[in-house]
Amino acid sequence: MRKVKKPKLLPHEKALVEKGKLRNVSHSQSSSIWLEAKSKIADKGRTLVYRPMGDAELGYLMENNQLPDTQPYQAIIRGKSGRIYSEKYLKGHKKVNTNPTTVVEFDVPTALIDNLFERFHKPEDGALSCGLGPKAGGDLNLFNEALRCDETKSSGQCGTWRIVTVKRRARKNK
Repeated sequence: MRKVKKPKLLPHEKALVEKGKLRNVSHSQSSSIWLEAKSKIADKGRTLVYRPMGDAELGYLMENNQLPDTQPYQAIIRGKSGRIYSEKYLKGHKKVNTNPTTVVEFDVPTALIDNLFERFHKPEDGALSCGLGPKAGGDLNLFNEALRCDETKSSGQCGTWRIVTVKRRARKNK
């Protein structure tokens, strides 16, 4: 019989809980730790998009303030329905081989999102997604440009991001 180790938060997740930026919403019998933050309300001229991602991709985003070019599709999903759709990957309703643990909310200029979605988008269970990777729209560089720009010089054209959902699963011992 396999023993299940209790899930542990990663250091950045623990820090976000301690700062009150994420709250633990796990139920008492849960085998996973669930952390959440409420979605922002986008300011005028801004749009929220969401992306589910695994620890490696999130680590790259945290270190470089941009998405890596390692994913073939690299979808961003627009609006409230985009968050709901992204969370399906953490809940097991959707499958992908990157083992998503986190949903990230990006707050970016609406003009950029309109441009990206005009070039390439598709419906996904009641939401609209735009692939940034080479097998989709191929516009990762445009999105990353917004993430790495200097807000003091760009008058509102920069993008920001934050973690809004985490599912940290228990690990099984062999």
